[in-house]
Amino acid sequence: MVFENKFLKYFILILGTAQLCFLGWVFYYHYMCMDHAEHIHASWLIWQGMVPYRDFFEHHNPLLWFIFAPITALFYKSALILYVSRLFAFFCYLGTAWGLFRICRDFLDIYPAKFLLGLIFFCLLYDNNYFLFELQPDALMWCFFFWGWWFFLRFVHQKPKSHSKDLNIAFILFMLSFLVLQKIIVILALLGGYLLILLYRRQINWLPILHALIIPSIIALFFMAYLYYTNSWVLYFLFNYDLKFWMQEFMGDAKILQNLMIIGVLPVLAILSLHHFLENENPYRNLLCTVLFLEFIQKMLVGAPYIHYFVFTNIISAMIIADFVVDKIYTRYIKILLVTSVAIFITLLCFNPPNTQYPRYYKVQDFIAKYSRDDEPIINAVYYFFNLYGRNPSYYWFGYGNVAQVAHYLYGVDKEFDLNETIRENMPMFVYATPYINMLGFSNKDYLYNFRNNLNKLWEKIPVKKENKEDFVKHWSQVAFEIPDFDFLEKFYFSTSYYPLMIRKDLVDRIK
Repeated sequence: MVFENKFLKYFILILGTAQLCFLGWVFYYHYMCMDHAEHIHASWLIWQGMVPYRDFFEHHNPLLWFIFAPITALFYKSALILYVSRLFAFFCYLGTAWGLFRICRDFLDIYPAKFLLGLIFFCLLYDNNYFLFELQPDALMWCFFFWGWWFFLRFVHQKPKSHSKDLNIAFILFMLSFLVLQKIIVILALLGGYLLILLYRRQINWLPILHALIIPSIIALFFMAYLYYTNSWVLYFLFNYDLKFWMQEFMGDAKILQNLMIIGVLPVLAILSLHHFLENENPYRNLLCTVLFLEFIQKMLVGAPYIHYFVFTNIISAMIIADFVVDKIYTRYIKILLVTSVAIFITLLCFNPPNTQYPRYYKVQDFIAKYSRDDEPIINAVYYFFNLYGRNPSYYWFGYGNVAQVAHYLYGVDKEFDLNETIRENMPMFVYATPYINMLGFSNKDYLYNFRNNLNKLWEKIPVKKENKEDFVKHWSQVAFEIPDFDFLEKFYFSTSYYPLMIRKDLVDRIK
């Protein structure tokens, strides 16, 4: 690695070391996103022979669960699975970073110093550090995709006239990324459009493309056959596509959850750096920027509420900015800008300190795993889920405070979830219960006025109207988790030292 500028050398060295220390701290302490437990549990259910969509509710493509299922079996009833899954996610993102590095070095003329600085810029947005350790499909999807893109660019660069091993591998990796998470299809469609342009210009021909489509098509046929023969075909399309659309409509303007500062800073700075980035007339840089901004516009139009939706946007923007900064590092105002950005990061971190509940989650799960019976449901009244290996208390399990409401309203696949009825029917050893929380109102805060306006428009779109407009708007303005019957709970349950985890009174002797 070449560092011609001492300021840049020490900036990357000092801040990179600080970032690694911070990531170590995040790995151990930062809170557990509910998606983390959701995907551990879904993987376990797959290992138990259950079929997603048919036997339990999910609204993601399933490949992550099949890959992670043996790991859940290996750590059965061990709370270590929480940290093992964090390592799995982190290694997926390391694979993503390595694939991006190969793309930057081989096709974009971004040498290692620029790449490292780009990673630092990416991590300066503090929220980007947190999802690196969350077991979400995005982690594996991006790993498959970036390596697929590297093989794709190798094919384009060589411009072969016949069969191409590189394009074969690229299409297989693209298919795997889709089977992990369907939202990658937007970027894949853009790359498909680029191939059509090359075909139109006769820079490549059809033969390698047709050849490369064979194996992905076989994989797709096997997947469709699996859905058909497991009787999950209809539910797959309902929950992964139709429900995705309606969820956003029911939840109001999804963009209300976006932190515009977190998702907008790097793209804006990338736009300001764009002229320099495109100066060398590298065709792959042109392709990268086109895909970047078209994909970003698409996300903003449809609504993308969470920071991990912007991995591609932020990491590519960071590389564009780093390319500019390294080339201009000799100017004083660039150095001032770098120091200022670090100061802003530290300030934001002070005002938005991380949630350090994760070690407590580990202890709670360890407690539950040691003393709960096999195949026993764990009842969770709020969005902290600990049912990693137990039986589901309902078909919907993790989504019964919001997603399940919409799914039940639209499709009626399962009976409407009733928290207290479920507790009485199952009488589980453990109940995790808190007082009533209006999650939708909490999420929307002062935006409920806009949400109600959106509901009025939504009522017009619904083909089968089960209630009049006034009742519909009132109903969905008050979507919330149910109120646990604490009189019943206090009669049959004790509070444990891990509030608000409760244990059945007649089973207390088990933990002594």
